[in-house]
Amino acid sequence: MANWVDRLAQQLAREGGSRSRLADAAVAASAITVAPVLYATRPVSAAELIRRTCADCPAGSRCCGGFSAFCCTLPNADNYGCPEGTFVGGWWQCNYSGAGLCGTTNRRYYIDCNVRPNHRCPGGCHCGNNDCGNFKTCCVHFRYGQCNTQIGAITAIMCRLVTCIIPCRIECLNCSCSSAVDQVTCRHNAGCL
Repeated sequence: MANWVDRLAQQLAREGGSRSRLADAAVAASAITVAPVLYATRPVSAAELIRRTCADCPAGSRCCGGFSAFCCTLPNADNYGCPEGTFVGGWWQCNYSGAGLCGTTNRRYYIDCNVRPNHRCPGGCHCGNNDCGNFKTCCVHFRYGQCNTQIGAITAIMCRLVTCIIPCRIECLNCSCSSAVDQVTCRHNAGCL
């Protein structure tokens, strides 16, 4: 039993952060319950072992819908660029009439951050930030394909960015101006945009 207590104490000290000690202890206890040997013997965080998927969520949760997560809903990510290990795989647009980001331009451009070939999604297919209220990450394998055409693979979408500027005018994205339009995606939104 002392080994488990020592391991738990070391892991809590390592993970630190702004979460409360009680929350850290709950996540660590869950990791011990789900994968005790792996948690005790490998340098893996408790959060990496506890992944929430659609099967863990109530009916109607965003995680169970068809859209992919916005990057700004993922840990250590934002709406300013694709996360490490991903590339811009494509984009599409919709005529936006809502408030918030792009509310004054009336057009939104959604950019997919696909996982690079030979990389894997951290945690596999799961709810963004392990929250049923977020869309899913690393579950949908799809690519519009107007960006970075030198990468031929169709890989999982880790997350999406939103911009008010057509992606082919943002040089660092390496996208063509070949447009795809999907009005339904204008309903795809998050509070962090």
